[in-house]
Amino acid sequence: MGVTLQYRNLENNIKDTDMKNVMKFGLALVVFFTAFTMHANDGNFSVSVKSGKVISFAINEAKSVHVTIFNSNGAEVFNETLKSKDGKIVRTYDLTALPAGNYIMETETAAKVSRHEINITGTTATVTGTTVAEVYKPVVNTKDGIITVNILNNEKSPVEIKLYDENNNEVYRETVKGEQTLTKRFDIRSAKANNFTLVTKYNNKTFVEAVAAR
Repeated sequence: MGVTLQYRNLENNIKDTDMKNVMKFGLALVVFFTAFTMHANDGNFSVSVKSGKVISFAINEAKSVHVTIFNSNGAEVFNETLKSKDGKIVRTYDLTALPAGNYIMETETAAKVSRHEINITGTTATVTGTTVAEVYKPVVNTKDGIITVNILNNEKSPVEIKLYDENNNEVYRETVKGEQTLTKRFDIRSAKANNFTLVTKYNNKTFVEAVAAR
């Protein structure tokens, strides 16, 4: 199935949610810097030029994928979410309407975010053969009042972690630097709040996860 893009000059207005400031209630925190294996179940991904400015991508073993194309200024020019029943998604895009320049196609599955660079010159488009960036999403689990967060950070970029209660009060904040693998556990068994929001930011991506305490 193909899509012809219409050019949109949209500003990239992704901002942190304005939340109330710190009101700590004594979370018990256990920190581990250990090696562990994260299993990405989003299969193989490929992107290529079919002809001229028409590009195609395919992804296997993914129930859904969100596709966003950004221009060189970071402004979003296109986005859509695709779903599959059999785990295979194939899509083509006609980029004829886009001006010449460099673009980033970002694909986001349940496990990770990948970025590929697209260059448009004259009547042709080219795609870089390798992924220019790949960010694994945090894996969050809650069991018996313990929130466990696993992060695989291959770039070893700073990881900012924030935790908010159901009233948007910030109850925890930390920035961890230089770690490739990171596991954090929060003991919320004595917390009065019933729900929390975990916000993690690294490699220029922000992930928000709602967590039920009870």
